[in-house]
Amino acid sequence: MRLISLLPALFLYALFLAGCSTAAAVLPDAVTPDRIDPRERPFRPRSDYPIPPNVDSLIGPEDCQGSQLAAQQFELPDYPVGAYARGLQGWVVVRFHVYDTGNTHRVRVARAVPSGRFDGVAVEAVENWRFQNLPEGTALTNCVVLFEFRMGQVRIR
Repeated sequence: MRLISLLPALFLYALFLAGCSTAAAVLPDAVTPDRIDPRERPFRPRSDYPIPPNVDSLIGPEDCQGSQLAAQQFELPDYPVGAYARGLQGWVVVRFHVYDTGNTHRVRVARAVPSGRFDGVAVEAVENWRFQNLPEGTALTNCVVLFEFRMGQVRIR
């Protein structure tokens, strides 16, 4: 008898839970595989753009001289989906060496703000860059590039 009296309450509770899960699935910010890429919407900044460093001050007298580099394959990274959706902005300074074959190596993050948000895509982009061959047996060390992730766009300095 007691079980029968609980059935209406259990039924209402089940309806409430079903309603909650359905509501969560249709919220605009819900993440589902069939959602549209947020980068197709206008960028809405939710963080200020942090002041980037002066790139020239990061290059020492013995470091890479960019005038010797001629890009053959050069693509900018895509704005990371999560950072775009959250309206994050920032920058990454990447250092790298260039073999005489024009391939990059020892690509690493020198500085980044905010740390960890844009690092991966910046490093991956530079790892895929290719330059014209340098004179045989020469290499360039400590080349520097600054990636700016600002207002939903990516640019370099």
